[in-house]
Amino acid sequence: MHLQARTVTVVTAFLLSLGGAAAAEDLTVVSRVTPPKGPPTTSTQYISAAKVRTADGTSDSIVDIATGRLTFIDHQKKSFYETSFQEIQAHFAELEQMLESNPMLESMFGGANAVKVEKTGETRSIAGYTCQKYNLSFGPNFAFEVWAAPDLKPPVEYFEGRKLHYASAGPFAGRFEKMIEEMKKIGGFPLATTIDTKLMGFKMHSETEATEVNTEPIPPAVFEPPVGYKQKKSPFQK
Repeated sequence: MHLQARTVTVVTAFLLSLGGAAAAEDLTVVSRVTPPKGPPTTSTQYISAAKVRTADGTSDSIVDIATGRLTFIDHQKKSFYETSFQEIQAHFAELEQMLESNPMLESMFGGANAVKVEKTGETRSIAGYTCQKYNLSFGPNFAFEVWAAPDLKPPVEYFEGRKLHYASAGPFAGRFEKMIEEMKKIGGFPLATTIDTKLMGFKMHSETEATEVNTEPIPPAVFEPPVGYKQKKSPFQK
């Protein structure tokens, strides 16, 4: 996958997974995703205080917040692998050092602290929840509109789980970690986002909007790999 397309994919997935459920209840959110190219798709998030699963019909990710274990599922190959935050960090350590002062990276994404969030005061209803609009920037080439529902509160542990997940972004992990810290200030679940990106001469636009929100308990089996799938070796394992 080309760099610009891969980056938009990662950022879109990131924004989809920023919110969380209230500590006393589970949360399932179904969203319509309109990518820069191709037909719209559906993404589903299953969120509890202990585990989070994001599924799009092609690949899933499961984060165990307590243990720091991550599971990545490939439905096309009917396989999965497990890894850990420490394993991913070790895998990317050398690459991160190489890119730490890379001028191209800095020009594309800004520094690791180049993340800003601004509340606009605008509101609208999405999937039955009143949402507040925020403008968010991620370096000079990423601009976002985020509509967050303040009635859907994320537990603190959830944000730590997202940091674990986005360690797989390698050299970009520090920027995602800073973005997560800034998104905590919103204090609600993002039910809709738009992303405008300029990378390497390409302009891209993508949209995500929740169509269904369910607060019923999630069966434990949802947070397990599908029965019959083959476990493979982690690509982050040395």
